[in-house]
Amino acid sequence: MTSLLIFAHGVGGRLDLPLSKWQVAWAGVVALVFSFAALGYFWHRPLLKKLSIGHPIFNALDRSNLFKVVFRCISLFLFSVVIIAGFIGQDNTVANLAPVTVFVVFWIGMACASVLFGHIWKEISPWETLGKLVDRIRKEHDEPAPRWLTSGWIALAPISVFHWFELAYHDGASPRILGWWILIYTLGLMGITWKWGWEQARKAEGFGVLFGALAELSPFRVKETEAHNSRKVFIRAPFVGVSNYETSPAQLAIVLAALGGTAFDGFSRTRFWGEIIFGRGKWELTFFNTIGLIWIVAVVGVTYHLAGKLGSRTTGDSRFSERFGASLVPILFGYDLAHYFSLLLLEGQAFKVLISDPFGKGWDVFGTATDPINWTLIPSGAIGWVQVFSIVGGHLVGVLVSHDRGVEKFELQKAMRSQYPMLAVMVLYTLFGLVLMTG
Repeated sequence: MTSLLIFAHGVGGRLDLPLSKWQVAWAGVVALVFSFAALGYFWHRPLLKKLSIGHPIFNALDRSNLFKVVFRCISLFLFSVVIIAGFIGQDNTVANLAPVTVFVVFWIGMACASVLFGHIWKEISPWETLGKLVDRIRKEHDEPAPRWLTSGWIALAPISVFHWFELAYHDGASPRILGWWILIYTLGLMGITWKWGWEQARKAEGFGVLFGALAELSPFRVKETEAHNSRKVFIRAPFVGVSNYETSPAQLAIVLAALGGTAFDGFSRTRFWGEIIFGRGKWELTFFNTIGLIWIVAVVGVTYHLAGKLGSRTTGDSRFSERFGASLVPILFGYDLAHYFSLLLLEGQAFKVLISDPFGKGWDVFGTATDPINWTLIPSGAIGWVQVFSIVGGHLVGVLVSHDRGVEKFELQKAMRSQYPMLAVMVLYTLFGLVLMTG
């Protein structure tokens, strides 16, 4: 069952709504337009950055942070088990721990955890742990890091490759493929670390960049204090922290690539695309899916940058696209939640089963190897409504963030005029996303 559903993101619910797909889509668009008008009428000065400060709730001392050490050890151990499972475990997605860990626990679970709890990936990432270890034993080099690394553009590569394996390659869920991919990526990061240090190598860790962007939506904020090795934890309203997120061109490209990949995931399950790939297999299927993936990502990226060009002409700000890139982060999370949360809740249960027998050898280490998966954990109608509210809610927050940043940088009338192209793009994204989600 897991092998059949491992890529069925957003399982169920898309055809169970009491409204047609176009009624849902137009309702979302109307909500978006009315929200934009209301913001222009009532919201005349920036407020989100002040709200993003939050209220302190407790101090955390790094020296006594035993939980962080424990979680790092667990993360590194699980990372090792997944790589070993990729090479010596059964080469299928049903009996091997690697696919469900990579595509569900890591890709979806960590994105949701970042939005809930903040920058936890930086604290528990096995690459972070290994990178710092290599930093301790390497010899110092005076040679400066090259531009291709310091610019951050190299971080786009792992996100793009991951999407290709997930959505285009015909055998991307194979444990052997995953094992080699993780190993090569890890060796590449450690090689960069050995040459230029982990601080520079971190710029090539695309997943850290993406999860870091999503973490800005978290209601928790951690701030270094003047006390030695002390940090203070703040709580704030959800999503407002993204108002402080400043995107570089490379970071904007990563967010757009992730958004485009998620959009293609929905598009690839439409009747239109099904007719195109019908009867195609293996490398022929990979070729057509690759073309489709590139096409959708390009459409998402080009439409945003066209809106940015128009906004730049209105305001005279040459960095308009990057300046408003933060508004895409809640939209990305809305798309991710709509497409993948049912996968996390349903197929994610397979992780509990497979952790007892990660290599498919008939083990039952934790006594969970025979536990059943509850496929009725959440009603399909509820899945459909979560999908709709996730996409509409993500775009509404995106409009709010964009408007707040506009009135922060420009006077009100200019800010409103500059947002018309962005509103048009968000309307198109909303229509496209909701029509895909509702069937």
